[in-house]
Amino acid sequence: MNLDQLKTSIREEIHETQAQYSVLLTSGDGSLAINEHQLRPAASLAKIPIFIEACQQIESGRLHPDKLVYIEEEQFVGGSGIISYLTNSHIYSYMNLIELMIIVSDNTAANVLLESLGMEAVNQTIEQLGAKNTVVQRKFMDTKAQQEGLENYTTALDMVTLLKAISEEDNHYISSKSRKFMRSILAKQQFTNKLANFLHPSMPVTIFHKTGELCGIEHDAAILECKEERVYITVLSDHLPSNAEGQHTIAQIGKHAIDYVITRSKSTLSNF
Repeated sequence: MNLDQLKTSIREEIHETQAQYSVLLTSGDGSLAINEHQLRPAASLAKIPIFIEACQQIESGRLHPDKLVYIEEEQFVGGSGIISYLTNSHIYSYMNLIELMIIVSDNTAANVLLESLGMEAVNQTIEQLGAKNTVVQRKFMDTKAQQEGLENYTTALDMVTLLKAISEEDNHYISSKSRKFMRSILAKQQFTNKLANFLHPSMPVTIFHKTGELCGIEHDAAILECKEERVYITVLSDHLPSNAEGQHTIAQIGKHAIDYVITRSKSTLSNF
């Protein structure tokens, strides 16, 4: 599958739906951009800039990864994650919270980290990395803040910008040590029913990604790598008639993207 075929396949996947989609895919071959500047609720993709800021503060010595944190009952929130559902489980290291926030999208872990790091610091990092339309304005599962009009927003372009900051060595804001760590955590993502849905262990592709979902919203932002080939892809969806529809559509887009990166890696090798 070449890039033109990929573009056609992805456009066909989202053409028939009543939902709204943003897609940005970039590779060494070119890009596909659909509503990439459109602002959408970030859902759990807002955890990516929190993740980056946590790694920055570890690097600078402001956050100590092995320091233990006691989480009070009133700090527990529902939704994604496991902390609030475990019995008599209150003490975690900051490193554990980072891992839980990304690997199982734990909302309690994310909120504790956001409080420790500072919302202003997270937004400053977002700005420094060039994600101009992404903002974190509230904690996760904070319905009161939502009712007051506070929301976390992002765009497909901004998510790809942040993924590139995590992966590309010419980025001088994030150290190679932090990049290596962040990629190792993103590779352990447990929510694999969207862009990673058709990725079989026998395939020569590695995916580093973070998902997001709310009622009527399904997102996935990923780095796909096959040998020397790398593809960045973000799919954001909103106004879904059902979340299952969004999951299915993003999974199909992921299937096409996986086929593309495999084909491209074979093509690159054949040129040597």
